[in-house]
Amino acid sequence: MKARFQYRFYPTDRQRHSLAQLFGCVRVVWNDALAVSRCGKYPGTLYPSL
Repeated sequence: MKARFQYRFYPTDRQRHSLAQLFGCVRVVWNDALAVSRCGKYPGTLYPSL
C-alpha cells in the first residue's frame, strides 16, 4: 500500500527571498547546460533532463 502526503509551505519574507535567489541560480545553470548540449559542443550527447 502506498501512502500519499500533501504538504503546504508558507515561507517567511526572508525564506521567500532566499528561494527566489536559489531558483534564479538554478535556472541559469539549466539554461547554460541546455545551450551547451544544443550548440553541438559535445556531439552525440543527450539533452539534460529532470
